Amino acid sequence: MSAKAIREYNGKKLLSRWLSSYSDGVKYDVEDRSILITSAACRPEDPNCFDGLLAENPWLLSSPLVVKPDQLIKRRGKAGLLAINKTWAEVVEWVKARMQKEIAVESVTGILDHFIVEPFVPHAQTDEYYGCIHVSISLCSSLAPYKCIESTQF
Repeated sequence: MSAKAIREYNGKKLLSRWLSSYSDGVKYDVEDRSILITSAACRPEDPNCFDGLLAENPWLLSSPLVVKPDQLIKRRGKAGLLAINKTWAEVVEWVKARMQKEIAVESVTGILDHFIVEPFVPHAQTDEYYGCIHVSISLCSSLAPYKCIESTQF
C-alpha cells in the first residue's frame, strides 16, 4: 500500500472540515485556527507580510501561540524547532530567525520554508496523539489515533 505524507497544517484542516461528516452522527468541535507561513508568501525582511497575516487573523493577538516548522520533520522538539506559549511578536521573531535557514536534524539537512502557527493549548503529555488517515481503494476510510510515546514529539 502506498502512503502520502502531507503537512500538519493540511491534515488538521482536513480533520476540522470533514471529521463530523464521517463520524456516524457524532459531532466534533475541532480547533481550526492556524496559519501557514511560507517563504514564497512571506519574506522575513518584509515586515508587511507579517502585518498582513495579523490583519487577516486577529486571533493571533488574543491567545498564546505555538510555532513550528511544517516540513515533515520528526522530533522537532528535540531539535529545538518548537516554540510554545509565545506572543505574536515572539512568533514573528522566531520565524524570521529560522526562515530560509539551513538546518540539520539527525542525518537530514534542509532549508526551513514552511511554518505553522496555532493557539497554544496547555495539556498533559498523555493527551498527545498523532493522527493517521487511511483511505482504501474502495473509498472506505478510517481514522486511527496513535498515542504519543516520546515526550518531546509533537
